[in-house]
Amino acid sequence: STVSTASTASTASTASTASTALTASTASTTTTAPTTTTVPTTSTAPTTSTAPTTTTAPTTSTAPTTTTAPTTTTAPTTTTAPTTTTAPTTSTTVATTTPALVNPCLSGIYWNATRTQYWGTGTSGISLNQTSSPTGLYIDSNNNLYIGDSGNDRVIMQSLSITTNAPGGIIAAGSTNISGNSSFSNLFSTGVRYLFVDSSQNLYVADTYNNRVMRWASGASSGLMVAGDGTFGTTLNHVYYPYGIWVDSSSNIFVTEYQLDRVTKWAPGATNGTIVAGITNSAGNTTNKLASPAGLYYDEANQDLYIANSATLSSTVMKWHIGNLNGTVVAGLAGTSGSTATQLKSPMGITLDQWNNLYVADRSNSRVQLFCNGATTGITIAGSGASGPSVTSISAPYDVKLDSQLNLYVSDNSGNRISKFRKY
Repeated sequence: STVSTASTASTASTASTASTALTASTASTTTTAPTTTTVPTTSTAPTTSTAPTTTTAPTTSTAPTTTTAPTTTTAPTTTTAPTTTTAPTTSTTVATTTPALVNPCLSGIYWNATRTQYWGTGTSGISLNQTSSPTGLYIDSNNNLYIGDSGNDRVIMQSLSITTNAPGGIIAAGSTNISGNSSFSNLFSTGVRYLFVDSSQNLYVADTYNNRVMRWASGASSGLMVAGDGTFGTTLNHVYYPYGIWVDSSSNIFVTEYQLDRVTKWAPGATNGTIVAGITNSAGNTTNKLASPAGLYYDEANQDLYIANSATLSSTVMKWHIGNLNGTVVAGLAGTSGSTATQLKSPMGITLDQWNNLYVADRSNSRVQLFCNGATTGITIAGSGASGPSVTSISAPYDVKLDSQLNLYVSDNSGNRISKFRKY
């Protein structure tokens, strides 16, 4: 804003006061009183007093003419502040820029090993900034984080725009520390497990010990049973201990049945599911079987289900193409659990990034493993392998999710907190 105030008002008020009033009063000099009294004759004061004639002040006083202040004062013309003040235009360049996302498996740049305690105090509690044995996580399209607060019989929601440590949230479903059986549409058992939120902001909850999947519309005070009938059994109208859930773009619901070693698909409004992976009540390490399936991810574009076999003697993640009778192991060694880079031990929650790299909450190893697309050797990106309160430790991780900037969120089940690991 370079306002040039060129106020060059030349005050050339050169009013020459040429008041040359000739005082030629020589009367007192030539007074030769009686004889040559020529006072009337020689007294030329009236004649020679040319003050009125020679007083040219009005004529030579050119102040009005030479005072060019209005003409030369160009401040209004040169004051270009409105034109040169480009703040509204250039402010867009100062906007927060989102760094381009890079495949971590290509860049070799991973996550800060020191966790930020995003949610929870580390002590079990019922206040809205505490959690008790957190399980499933979900991040919706509006950047809201949902937490399965299993020990408190509720689901908590909080916007990720809140960066304060251990912020308070709102109850999205259930009632704090009040459990109920399957006759209650507004209560959960103590077995809240994994979650899903669809594009209409409907929240799906695996109400494990009530043997049902519930759907809660945004803002609703109660839910609707959309899979299972609230009782256990092996027939296809039941879901026996539902854990992982996924809802595709056609509102089909996929459910891992922990107790029955299978994954069932429930069409909208259906009262029976269809088996898409595993054999009912038949656990095993062969490629046609599952073993205590827990976490679930559906790559709809490729029609591939990713299923975590949490049974200790299995400890694998399988990829199962829809329509196939067999799956393939993509992480872990079937029948051999352990803590090496190629092994897992009771894997639970899983997720994929946009490059189809696989992330696994390796529960009994207290770590999160990254398996680059196609790789069978994992990279530890969170946790030290030992549970505890250390800022580099996580305790029995139950689920793992990524936000839009690839920051990592882990439900620290035994640590009663949600840990965040920032992407470098």
